[in-house]
Formats: sequence, structure tokens, C-alpha cells
Amino acid sequence: MVLKREFLSTNEVAALLGISPFTIRRYIQLRKLKALKLEGSYRVRRSDLRLFLKAREIETEEELAAMGEAGKQSDSPRRAPATHAARSASNPPIEPSKKSSAHAQTRAGRSQSSRKTATRKRKEQ
Repeated sequence: MVLKREFLSTNEVAALLGISPFTIRRYIQLRKLKALKLEGSYRVRRSDLRLFLKAREIETEEELAAMGEAGKQSDSPRRAPATHAARSASNPPIEPSKKSSAHAQTRAGRSQSSRKTATRKRKEQ
């Protein structure tokens, strides 16, 4: 008799999903995936993993088309998924804040001055 364990390690979950164990730990830390911490390592319930995957399931084109046909038959209006261009028009790119550009300038200035110092030291030798 094969006994199915209720809990999986982050490595086992990662292997099942084909992603990195670090990604699984990040999902857990961000509270996207429920887990227990036992003796310093995380354990994920199979049922919690199923819920996590179900919440992130994306319908295929056939399923979307079937939903559209069902909506036409029931006379209930359904909104078609927005295209990338429509989403981009409604959500313009966010301009970087002044703080981030100032930070970038400071970092650029430091690296430039450190390059000058290194060049000066080489010339002195």
C-alpha cells in the first residue's frame, strides 16, 4: 500500500511545479502560498497547493470562447479580455520618482570617482 503524505517540502513542491525552491519560499514569505514551519523548514499541505494553483489558473482560448458562447445564449453581457494595447493605454508607464533618479546619479557619481582614483593610482606607480 502506497501512503500519500499530506505535507510536501519546498523542494518537492518546486519539483512538482518545475520552478526553483527559492520561488516557493518567496511565495510562502509573501503569504501567497500557505505553509507550516517545522524545525526551520517549510511544509506545504497538498490541499493548500491545490488551492494556490486553482487561484492562479488561466482559462485557455477554447474555454474563453465557450464562456463567450454561453454568455450569448444566456443574454448576460460578458466583457472580453482586454488586449495588451488596451491595458497599456489605460495604465500608462509610471515615471521614476525623483528619489530613484537622485539615487542613480549618486551611484553613478561614486563609481565614476572610484574609477578616477584607480586610474590615478595606476599612473603614480
